[in-house]
Amino acid sequence: MTTSMTGFATASCTTEFATIVTDIKCINHRYLDLQFKIPEELRQHEIKFRRTLADFLKRGKVECKISINQNHDSAQKQVSNQVLQNLKTLQKNVAAQCPGAAKLSINDILRWPGAIQENSIELETLVTAAEEALSAAINNLNIARNEEGEKLKKIIQEKANRIKVLIQDVKPRIPEIVSSYEIKLKDRIKQLNIEASEDRIAQEVVMYSTKVDIEEEIQRLEAHTSSLLDILESKEAQGKKLDFLMQELNREANTLGSKSTNIGTTNIAMELKVAIEQIREQVQNIE
Repeated sequence: MTTSMTGFATASCTTEFATIVTDIKCINHRYLDLQFKIPEELRQHEIKFRRTLADFLKRGKVECKISINQNHDSAQKQVSNQVLQNLKTLQKNVAAQCPGAAKLSINDILRWPGAIQENSIELETLVTAAEEALSAAINNLNIARNEEGEKLKKIIQEKANRIKVLIQDVKPRIPEIVSSYEIKLKDRIKQLNIEASEDRIAQEVVMYSTKVDIEEEIQRLEAHTSSLLDILESKEAQGKKLDFLMQELNREANTLGSKSTNIGTTNIAMELKVAIEQIREQVQNIE
């Protein structure tokens, strides 16, 4: 399947006391580059999260952000016994030195830093919720990347079919070019009033036809184009294979252009290079 490296997805998992949100953004990259932004509570499980992502993604620069949004309304609150004991000791010491000092009120105690504590969420609960949110986000990301990949596939197929048409256009031109050269050569000899045997003229035509022969280039262009279309139908990772084929197609198109001796084949070579470059731009986004 053709899969794009570009995509974005988000997912969440809600528990009794918090909601875990996972955002994943992926752009094209030669290799798999994973970057994480996660709360300190989950830092020790980062390797596990990385392995989960790596099982589903082969290439791309990936940014994964995991957030913990605690539900303060449902969190249980209580007064810290340690803070109460400290305040009690402090008040006793102050009273001993300043008997007339006012005692702490309940409001004073409740406003004291650290006096009110929220029961912490169990780490196991957080990790389980984070794993669920991450798996859901990966699933959403792959759906988006597959949809984008199908669009890229159609574009590439259209351009590949255009290359096949151009190849067919250039095939019949070579005999015409050689025949035209032979006619021009004979006319030139006649104009210059030079004696030249038919064998000598035939030798020149053969040398010229060898120079402009592009049969091998055409065969390789056809083979590479067929391979390109086959790869697009495969279920394996396609990006690196397609990238290699683009180099090969471009090389053959350059050779064809260098052998062109008339405007017709030169224009076709240029159109081939344009189509190949358009495919290459799309291939850069394929995993």
